Amino acid sequence: MIEYVLNFDDIQEHNIVFKHPIKNQNQNYINYYKLLYSNEIINLKYILIDLKLTDYDLQIENNNYNLCIHNNNKIYDKIHNAELLILNTLNKNINKKICLTTKNDIMSRNVLYKFSKFPNIKQLYLKISGVWEDSTKIGLVYKIYYNMSTEKLSNINC
Repeated sequence: MIEYVLNFDDIQEHNIVFKHPIKNQNQNYINYYKLLYSNEIINLKYILIDLKLTDYDLQIENNNYNLCIHNNNKIYDKIHNAELLILNTLNKNINKKICLTTKNDIMSRNVLYKFSKFPNIKQLYLKISGVWEDSTKIGLVYKIYYNMSTEKLSNINC
């Protein structure tokens, strides 16, 4: 499977689309808004962002490679800005308190990702699939994603 990978600076508000909300499977929330990203090149079912990690450590523990990123890493500000952009885009229509938890959640982890074999850190991404909503707040639905087959389609000449 080939997927389209964006850089943080590529994300544009006018390309973000939300589907009508559906009842959230998580009982803590009311609704889930599926996020789509569409531009003149491609239509995406989620946003896959290249983390481009530079300031990290790989620690071996129990035959696993644990990826730990340093708290002063510039990636945290980029995550925060993308989260704010996406949530503000939806919030123009629903007017709820924005819950910026992605950056803090990722910063609070001792290990960002565990690998069973030596990883290619260039294939680690932030995957944003939607937005959760409760009675007063909204926040991102995301995961850290590692995919050995991901290619940057923007590098392919047709």
